[in-house]
Amino acid sequence: MSEAIPSERATPDIPPECIVKQGDDWMLVSPVPEHLAAEAAAYSVAQRATLNRIVGLPEVREKVLGNRLRPDRICVALVKGEIAGLISYRMDGEGSVWPDPSRYRDYFGSIGGTARYWLTEATLRRGRPDELYLEGFKVDPKARGRGIGTSLLHWLGSEVIRRGKRAWRTEASITADAAMRVYQSVGAKPVKTVSLGPLGHVFDRHKFVVLVWEAPTEAAERAA
Repeated sequence: MSEAIPSERATPDIPPECIVKQGDDWMLVSPVPEHLAAEAAAYSVAQRATLNRIVGLPEVREKVLGNRLRPDRICVALVKGEIAGLISYRMDGEGSVWPDPSRYRDYFGSIGGTARYWLTEATLRRGRPDELYLEGFKVDPKARGRGIGTSLLHWLGSEVIRRGKRAWRTEASITADAAMRVYQSVGAKPVKTVSLGPLGHVFDRHKFVVLVWEAPTEAAERAA
């Protein structure tokens, strides 16, 4: 399970109880403090490439989606004080990003905004009752080589146990070799390949692999 870092190692801006893990020039932070919430939300939605066709490019996604955040379902990586990575999950149909239908209507109009809002909801609400759904995972190129990606995935595993769930699940493009390697390095296993057929262009990918990480049996039993 994650442990808070002693106060002498915390930075002035981050409460020590929010620091999950710390390296020489980086730290993992969860839950996200209020003063970082807007920046974390904007960074998170900018990574959602599956929403390109539904909402738009990163700058549009930030404007329409990046305003509300559930801070307990995301862990951000700070490198030298700046957000340089994150992992977020969905639980029981609710994820870290919290779409606001009024912002969709304001930007796209009443009919178009409503349609895009419901398409976004359909995309964001995947998941199963006994699992966490990994909805966002990113480490900036400049931040790699520190073990941040693996540490973020270990945090997600601890959340599975803390929340009393059985596993986490995610999807990866069949061309995402680096992501597949890091997922499998922590024990996630590919369970099936899915073809989206004619819907592929809507989500900017035509095939993806579903991967599942299962909590150790004894840990899952303790959580239950």
